[in-house]
Amino acid sequence: MLFSFNLYSSLLLPSFIHGILFFLILFFRGKRDDRVADKLLAGIVLIFALQVASWMLGFAGWYDSHDWHTTFMFYAPFNHWLLLGPLLYFYFLTVTNDSFKWQKKYWWHLLPEAIWLLRLLWLFTMDIVVDHWIGGNELPHFYNTHGEWREIGWGFLDKIWQFAEPISIIFYIMLTLRLFRQYQTYIVQNFSDTGSIHFKWLRNILIAMIIGYVVLLGFDIADLYSDEGLNYVEDWYSFFFLGILIYYLSISGFAHGALDRPKLQLNFEPGKIVEEDVVDDKVSPELIAWKEKLEEVMATEKLFLHSDLSLQQLASQLNISTGVLSKTINVGFNKNFNEFINAFRVEEVKRKLGDPKNAHLTVLAVGMESGFSSKATFNRVFKKIEGISPSQYLSSIDN
Repeated sequence: MLFSFNLYSSLLLPSFIHGILFFLILFFRGKRDDRVADKLLAGIVLIFALQVASWMLGFAGWYDSHDWHTTFMFYAPFNHWLLLGPLLYFYFLTVTNDSFKWQKKYWWHLLPEAIWLLRLLWLFTMDIVVDHWIGGNELPHFYNTHGEWREIGWGFLDKIWQFAEPISIIFYIMLTLRLFRQYQTYIVQNFSDTGSIHFKWLRNILIAMIIGYVVLLGFDIADLYSDEGLNYVEDWYSFFFLGILIYYLSISGFAHGALDRPKLQLNFEPGKIVEEDVVDDKVSPELIAWKEKLEEVMATEKLFLHSDLSLQQLASQLNISTGVLSKTINVGFNKNFNEFINAFRVEEVKRKLGDPKNAHLTVLAVGMESGFSSKATFNRVFKKIEGISPSQYLSSIDN
């Protein structure tokens, strides 16, 4: 099979192979472990790999060979930008919701990509199958490598799709970033320890994709407004950047997917957390009673010592709904659940550090005994509440 190794094709080849390899690894790991997120990430990586393939094969001589290789370049489905946004959106939903199930209403997200694939199938069928194979006619365009339908396309509809691609990607990236902000609210309202479920790596993937698409969009704009347009070599740099993005997306997603899943059950649902957090700020007698009950339970049973304590667990302990408990904490204490529990932990740390019986313990050991699950979380929370680090606080009371 034709492949001309040169500077441009050779530099794109490793990222393409890497993308295909990680597509297979992620897909089959997702199938083995029944993990939808891995399958969706595999699809995202494949989209970038196929896009890189179009320029890689072009520089490898396929476009200028004027045989079936060139025909392949005209009809192969390299472009799937209309699918990228929906895959990213559903990838986020599956990572943040352990109970995520595919629903019929989600199919409309895939409709633009389905129409695009139908267009490619129509062009191939009419030109290659009907006119060339069945009709026995030579392909009339570009050294007999593609047919009339591929030359004219779908006319005005093709121009619509050119605008649909950036609109789709920008829409879904902004939607996913908005959901990420909602998710941050959700975890502090429901979990006392958010270190393992903060998913900063997922935010970084979103940012990387934004940067990646902005770079590509910049090349498209430069091509549109330059006097003669960008040539193939100038455009090559955008595809080289895509190759770098493939490395980051695949390795980052694979590495975090390989980590043990947090024991905490995530059930984030878009929009739901916003509705639940809009609470009446009126302090009713019932709320006052629950506030007093909550203070009593926290003081006597010290449930905050459990590092993985969640809103659901505390609500079950008090035999009330999570909605009532959340409102009690939000309105009665003017804090979210995470702030409420960690405030008790910090007070417990201060009490233990001031007790001579604990002089043999390190500051970190005291923090772990007080309900914190990691050094980073302990230091961050303590400094946020007290304004100084735990070590500085110990030094202040020793003096």
